[in-house]
Amino acid sequence: MAQIVAGLQSHDHMPSVERIVLPHCYRTIDAGVRREIVDHAAADGYPLTGILYRPARRDPAVVVLAMHPRADFTRHYLAPQLTAAGYAFMGATTRYLNHDADALHERLVADVAGTIGWLRAQGFRTVVLLANSGGGSLFAFYLQQAARPPAERVTRAPSGDRVPLDEMTLPMADGICLLAAHPGEGAFLLDRLDPSVVDEADPIATNPRLDMYDPRNGYRPMHEGPSRYAPGFVAELRAAQRARCERIDRAALARIEEARHAKKALGTAPAEERPHLARVALQRPYLLIYRTLADPRYLDPTLDPSERPLGSIFSFGRDPVVGNYGEGLARAMTARGWLSTWSGLSSHAALEQTLPEVTVPTLVVCAMADMDIYPSECRRAFEVSGAADKAYVELSHASHYLYPVGPEGAKLRHPQDRVADETIVPWLRARWPA
Repeated sequence: MAQIVAGLQSHDHMPSVERIVLPHCYRTIDAGVRREIVDHAAADGYPLTGILYRPARRDPAVVVLAMHPRADFTRHYLAPQLTAAGYAFMGATTRYLNHDADALHERLVADVAGTIGWLRAQGFRTVVLLANSGGGSLFAFYLQQAARPPAERVTRAPSGDRVPLDEMTLPMADGICLLAAHPGEGAFLLDRLDPSVVDEADPIATNPRLDMYDPRNGYRPMHEGPSRYAPGFVAELRAAQRARCERIDRAALARIEEARHAKKALGTAPAEERPHLARVALQRPYLLIYRTLADPRYLDPTLDPSERPLGSIFSFGRDPVVGNYGEGLARAMTARGWLSTWSGLSSHAALEQTLPEVTVPTLVVCAMADMDIYPSECRRAFEVSGAADKAYVELSHASHYLYPVGPEGAKLRHPQDRVADETIVPWLRARWPA
């Protein structure tokens, strides 16, 4: 524990969250680019918004669409480069913008459907999906569902909530670019759940045998250099992460079933029991999920080697133990939101499940210095893709947000320019000229 405290103190000089530049804001854009605020609707009628960028002096038939389950991509960093190349660009929000506590990916499919439908109605003949970060698993899930006959689509979230995708029009997109895309929010979190948690109601109680932040297991504070975790420890940790996810899933389902049972019982219950049952039925149970940044790859670069520095994008330059015991990811979730979005065992939005059914032209771009998405995961996405026309590209010395990393990265063109000019735009032009 003394080592951890020393590590935390050594990072007091690190920038606060408020001083970090927003990663998805574009740097400059041609003043002639026309920007239109779009008010449209999901396939189920839910109101949405976005920004459509049209290149200066022309109206192309090809548009690139970017969306994320909760992030705002209306000012995506590639909008300037894509419009300069002659393509229209749209960044659209979803119904869960900035807050995914109750996010059902099955309803997000309706958001994507409504957005593509609106673009088709504006006259765009070609819609290409820029599947960046969490947009990767979202768009792949959408394309999987859109490719299926209505009767074979998902009609219920993992919680049992009805989401009638079989009754919705899901217009197909023409291509997809997976850019620094993780394998799915649930799959991502499964590798980061701290398996040393002893009690879900106690954020501190720890089983030291499963604690990657215990020096006895190979941990060194990040400022001292890399940690080293033995293969046996990593294997045991991975199995325990899965077991913890199973426990959380069971707790989520139990809470959902309690509310569902109360609702069913209302009709026949004695009058004196109905007020209590009604209150139980009305509840949308929430879960508190502590300690969700415990991936040994953060501190041991020999695991899944890449060009990345030590740490996690969620720790803002500090030791990942800060994020693990601090805010972390998926901290407060409804039971149904957990199952649909952040459960690595229940969520439908996982590339391993969806990409084999995605057959449109596919480009996979791996940022080689990404601290949270690793080359093995990007290569796996390429391997399982069902597309006959698919390509895989590695972007050297680039972070998750495509900023240059390290001395070598500083010598190269900015990664955002490189990926646009040398990879994405040529890939687009070879298939859909602007």
